Amino acid sequence: MNLVTRNHLERWAETALSKSTLPYLISRLVRASTPISTKINIPWGSATYIGGWDGIVNCEIETAYVPQGISLWEFGTSSDCTAKANSDYNKRKNDPIGFEPGNSTFIFITPRLWTKKDEWIRGKKAENHWRNVIAYDSRDLEQWLDRILSVSLWLASQDGFGVYPFEGIVTADEFWEEWSIGPNDLRLFPEIIIAGREHEKKILLSVLLGKPKIVAIKASTKNEAIAFIIAIAKTFQDKEGGQFFSKTLIVDTEEIFRGIVRENSDSTFNIIPKFNETQPFNIAVSRGHHVLVPLGVGDDINLENTITLPTIDRDGQVDALIKSGVLREDAEKLSKESARNITILKKLLKFPQYRAKWYDKENIRDIIPALLLGRWNEDFVGDIELIEKLSGQSYADYSAVLNKWRNFEESPIIQIGRTWRLTSPLDSWTNLASRLTGIDFQNLQECFSTAFKNGNPIIEPENKDRPLAYFNNRRKYSDWSREGLVQSLILVGLIRGGSPNIDNPQDWVNNIIFNLLNNAGGEVWISINKELPLIAEASPEIFLKAVRKSLEKQAPEVMDMFKEEEDGVFSKKSHHTGLLWALESLAWLPEYLRDVSLVLLKLSVLDPGGNLSNRPINSITEIFKPWHYQTLAPFGFRMDVLKQITENEKALGWSLLIRMLPSHHEIAFPTHKMRWRMFDKNTNLSYVCKEIQDTHSAIIEMLITIFDDSEDRFSQLIKETPNLSLTDRKRVLTWADEVYPNIKHKRNLAWETIRGILSYHRSYPNASWALPETELMRFEMLYNKLQPTDIIHKYIWLFNEQWPQLPEGLRYDSKNYEQQLKKVDDIRRIAVEEWLKNLNLETVIELRNKVKDCRAFGKILAQIVTTREDILLVCQCLRDRSGQVSFIHGFLNEKSTANGINWIKIIFKELKRSRLDDKSLSNIFIPLNQNQQLWDFIASLGGVIQDEYWKNIYPHLPYLTNDEKVYGIKMLLNYKRFFSAIVNAGLFPNEIPSELLVDVLKKAAAEKANENSHFADYEIEQIFEELDKRTDIERSTLLDLECLYLPILSRNTRGPKMLEEELVNNPYFFVDILKLIYKPKDKKILEKEQEDLSSRQIQNGAKRAHHLLRNWKRIPGMRDDNSIDKNELSNWIQKVRLLAESVGRLEVADEEIGQVLARYPEDCQSWPEEKIFQMIEDINTDDLKEGYHLGLVNKRSFSTRGVFDGGNIEREKALYFEKLENDLRFRYANVSEIFKYIKNDYLAEAKRMDEEADRFRLEY
Repeated sequence: MNLVTRNHLERWAETALSKSTLPYLISRLVRASTPISTKINIPWGSATYIGGWDGIVNCEIETAYVPQGISLWEFGTSSDCTAKANSDYNKRKNDPIGFEPGNSTFIFITPRLWTKKDEWIRGKKAENHWRNVIAYDSRDLEQWLDRILSVSLWLASQDGFGVYPFEGIVTADEFWEEWSIGPNDLRLFPEIIIAGREHEKKILLSVLLGKPKIVAIKASTKNEAIAFIIAIAKTFQDKEGGQFFSKTLIVDTEEIFRGIVRENSDSTFNIIPKFNETQPFNIAVSRGHHVLVPLGVGDDINLENTITLPTIDRDGQVDALIKSGVLREDAEKLSKESARNITILKKLLKFPQYRAKWYDKENIRDIIPALLLGRWNEDFVGDIELIEKLSGQSYADYSAVLNKWRNFEESPIIQIGRTWRLTSPLDSWTNLASRLTGIDFQNLQECFSTAFKNGNPIIEPENKDRPLAYFNNRRKYSDWSREGLVQSLILVGLIRGGSPNIDNPQDWVNNIIFNLLNNAGGEVWISINKELPLIAEASPEIFLKAVRKSLEKQAPEVMDMFKEEEDGVFSKKSHHTGLLWALESLAWLPEYLRDVSLVLLKLSVLDPGGNLSNRPINSITEIFKPWHYQTLAPFGFRMDVLKQITENEKALGWSLLIRMLPSHHEIAFPTHKMRWRMFDKNTNLSYVCKEIQDTHSAIIEMLITIFDDSEDRFSQLIKETPNLSLTDRKRVLTWADEVYPNIKHKRNLAWETIRGILSYHRSYPNASWALPETELMRFEMLYNKLQPTDIIHKYIWLFNEQWPQLPEGLRYDSKNYEQQLKKVDDIRRIAVEEWLKNLNLETVIELRNKVKDCRAFGKILAQIVTTREDILLVCQCLRDRSGQVSFIHGFLNEKSTANGINWIKIIFKELKRSRLDDKSLSNIFIPLNQNQQLWDFIASLGGVIQDEYWKNIYPHLPYLTNDEKVYGIKMLLNYKRFFSAIVNAGLFPNEIPSELLVDVLKKAAAEKANENSHFADYEIEQIFEELDKRTDIERSTLLDLECLYLPILSRNTRGPKMLEEELVNNPYFFVDILKLIYKPKDKKILEKEQEDLSSRQIQNGAKRAHHLLRNWKRIPGMRDDNSIDKNELSNWIQKVRLLAESVGRLEVADEEIGQVLARYPEDCQSWPEEKIFQMIEDINTDDLKEGYHLGLVNKRSFSTRGVFDGGNIEREKALYFEKLENDLRFRYANVSEIFKYIKNDYLAEAKRMDEEADRFRLEY
């Protein structure tokens, strides 16, 4: 019996829908009846109105309904079939639109009964215009649909068709529609289930395009596997996708499956069986059908070709949910809480779902211990003890139970490596909480107390004396298990309607948290830092009370969390981030905002500061930030809280309010959020411009209210004013005019601030942020009112910066540097002249102790002071020390530039006669241009003056003559200014004699300098590269120098090449280096070697030797083309081994030789180098093979990757070594074994990285 009869088709032809749907029906029939190679162009829907042929098909073979070659199709649904057929025929006869009629078949189709069809066909064939003429009416379409069950089912299921399909079969279209459409017209898109599964998509597509076969697709459930198959088909190109949906059936039972296979010999399908019996699959394949077998995680059907689906990608799934209309924040929460399990995700989206099969079939008590603990790590002894306590059996026995549950369809538990966790804690607790007993709650309480009450003790490693044993320290309980316990408390508190075995779940949780936090010591607070956000979520009120109670004490225990302590051997850290995250998360809920804000402000007052940028003041700023506030409290409530807390704590309240005013360069940082208490809350806030502006205005009023006539705060608020809105700016300036007389402007801060504003905006008048001149005039009026009457303060600001902020504005321009400098100097000169008019010279000179740019002050004064007496008075400042001496340097440099060196000599003589001390007199020469004439004069003075000069000058020699450069370098060495000598010599090493360059390097490395050390790597490299070119230096000298500068040379491009050459060519030298690092077995040998060496010499020698061995790259016997001279390498190794054995170090020599051989480059044509492999085979000691292993691994160094990348890097390395292992297995068995070990190490590491990535994915 046909599913779709001609009566159905004829009734359908009467509907308006048939005209647009008929082309799609024929498209599906053609795709289902012809091979994938068939070219089909049959537009449908609105595209049918475009014009042209209704359909164009080019089929490689002859089929029952589609002819071979090109066929041109026309469709009609009108009641007068003959008239419509004639109209289309004549139209295309006159204009075939580019096709050759003699090579094409004309086909006309109508869904109506056409009694004159055969007569019409005979008449048109007689014209012999087309290669053939065909017409199909309702009778033909009935028979064609009977052959193609998948299309027949699809048509029968369409709206308005009036046919109920067979039971036990659905089309791919039907399944997807039912699977993807949820409540409130929510529609899921294919990406929801295929994200991160692109590789599996490619495999399945290749299967569908290939020969018929059986392929299994394994997911968490059968339905997920089916949905994945259909979802990827919806992303195929039109050709492949059209054929898939025209040929795909989902079948419930074996009987129906067998019926389809037997009764459809002329058509082939993609059959998706939902039953478990595999017997009929092969006969289906033999008749041309693809069999796509969906498997759930618990299905143990063993099929050769199985595609196992990985976890869905988080970002792709989130994007798909957003596409479905879910807010991003909600999409992220849903994806995380479902653990990317599509079945759980649909539950959370309120799709109708049956309970998992295990709920009714299995013993629920089996999974209760896992539910209570939530997550754990088998590598932690405390975690094992907790699960044994909860299950009442050994872990070995309980893990056997878990292994069974892990493989259930829709399993509530996931294992990743050695870690376990609930798939979806929220889903599991929702379904299983009612099954908990009083004993379960008691066990949970006891486990929590055990894991938290006494901190988390460290389990000492078995061998504490091993190197880096510190890093192997492990806590008793993993972070996972402690988080899991708190997670369980949160979910207990959220049980809806209570529990039959606990009266008030939240009170029960509160009592547990109270026992933990009440009067807790600092060590307890520190121990729970990581879990504190979850603890706060479990019991918000108890947590806040405990923090407040602690802060009320003279020495709050909670502040111990802010104390910094050594973090191993690297840095300092504190333990307060969890506290801040806990407070931030509670602040999202309006009922806790006030208390959280008061606590954060109090913490800000007590905060001692530290390395971490997470500080309490930053947290509260982010919570209230006007343009990105992070709380669900409405505007009015936020303002009320802000007003209350800032009035309670005015000092820090002022700072907080200032932080909240607008800025051009603001950024926002997301605050922590609760995971479960806010699961159904929308935190995707919209920030409205008016509300932001109203917040700024409210903050201005709060600032004005708590203002206390402080000069600092007045200046601070004025500084923020340009960024305010026009209205708020006017409000502040009006207020400022009113209150400025009440303020004591001792430091003129506001005046300085306004000058900065005027200068900044007038220097860049065309900038988008610049205030117009009309507004700047308002600032200038206040500026003039605040101008100090004191003549000193009126001008002293001109000498506090290199480029002072002029109220009229000055924009630095390198092209007009001299002109701008003159402008500044002219203004400064006017200021100094004003000082000299109103003050005596002594008072003006004293101002050098108040200005910040003393040198500029000295320079300007030199341009004004001209009399001998005044100059000598100023020169008394030669006695100044440290910071102030730059004043007299600026003064004398300006005078010498204007008057020459002879003027300096005259002044020197006069000052000498005045009995000025020699140390002060040396200051005359320090600022002068350095040259031989000056140095000769200084040398003639000798004694203290010459000594002080060379000790204190800032040598700059590049523009001097070669002789002057050499003289300058020598003088710097004489006065132990070694680092200054290196910096200068490195700028022109080609102009310095070899002997002097060597002297510079030796003294800098070996002697104590009279200046601070500041080795310049670049200059040292330049000196060595110059020495490489010289022929007048002994090789031994260069070797000594390279030893001295080994750490620096190792990190530049030149490297310690002489030392490396010596290692390569001299086995004795290599063994000498080994002796510096490794001790011999015979202590007498060691005593003899070290008898004349100090402990410091031994230590320094070992450091340099270790550095050299770890950084040299060349292999003995290796040429520039990477070829190996086997004899040279063999002789070097043999000699090294003999020498090493004679000094009791053969084993370490073999290990180092192995590491040397491992340095052979692997990116050259001669790799793999079999001469090296032969050496390893010939020697074949464990030490040498271990060294080669270690060297190969170490030279691959560290890798960087994204947190979700897993072990792909390690797998690539494992494949590389696997190939080497296989290639060398029969020729170099020992080397092959090394590569095997390395491969296995990388595979183990890849597995570990995969597990780490899997955990991150589920937590993200």
